[in-house]
Amino acid sequence: MISEDQINRWANPPSDTESEKCTSAISQITDALRDHFGSKISFIRQGSHHNRTNIRLDSDVDIAVIHDDSYYPDITSLTEADKQLHNRYRSDAKYTYSQFKTDVYGVLQKKFGTFNVERKNKCIRVKGSVSRVNADVVPAFEHRRFSAYNVVSATGIGLLTDKRERINSFPEQHYENGVKKNDRTGRAYKSVVRIFKNVRNDLKDNGLLRGGDMPSFFIECLVWNAPDGYFNGKTYREDALAVADKIWEDMQSTAVANEYAEVCDLHWLFKGSPHRTHERAKDFALQVWSHIKET
Repeated sequence: MISEDQINRWANPPSDTESEKCTSAISQITDALRDHFGSKISFIRQGSHHNRTNIRLDSDVDIAVIHDDSYYPDITSLTEADKQLHNRYRSDAKYTYSQFKTDVYGVLQKKFGTFNVERKNKCIRVKGSVSRVNADVVPAFEHRRFSAYNVVSATGIGLLTDKRERINSFPEQHYENGVKKNDRTGRAYKSVVRIFKNVRNDLKDNGLLRGGDMPSFFIECLVWNAPDGYFNGKTYREDALAVADKIWEDMQSTAVANEYAEVCDLHWLFKGSPHRTHERAKDFALQVWSHIKET
């Protein structure tokens, strides 16, 4: 049986040393990009480290660098008349996203060396060192979701993968909603997320994880959808068991499962990604419950 001490260790964030390496990576990268682009860019920290749901082996940092001259619009909710108005007055960006990503890649290669920087489909990976952790740098334009002509209902970031797929996300709303839920649950929400991630790694290390890997983002979203009342147990084990049982139960019903949202609460969790399925969520919740249940 997994001991109570082990559960409590899994619930805690990484050490101060890990956090210092994360801070160092962020500082080195943002300084280099700011020196090149100046005031034309802004930064948004995202991912597990920023959201304080990271664990010891999950401490890479994720930074979005946004070029402020252009944006990606979402006009799917507009009437046909409003769409025509929007398209009439829009203009193509003079500085394209592909150019921006290439320029960011070049700046980071110059700063960290060719062999330490890798261009990937969605981001640019900067390899870690003694003083810093690995970092994923995500070049992005602002993303604006319109509810009517010239009325923006939500602002996030947008990127174009090297495979020509558009991806929009809302990291600031994700962060804010995570903080609010953590406050409402007496700091239990993020602890349970860390427990789930550590269980995943423990199962994986022992060759017991079924159904393929479980991305950290998927885990965080599943736990976030559990009602606040499931985080009021006397121990972290009780909270984690209650949340795992709730997720497993919800995945039995297609209608209930389809109400699960991403933490930003602006995208549905099970739409847009073929790797996120009800069956995968149900099976993982059962694995978590079985792994930490008291015998």
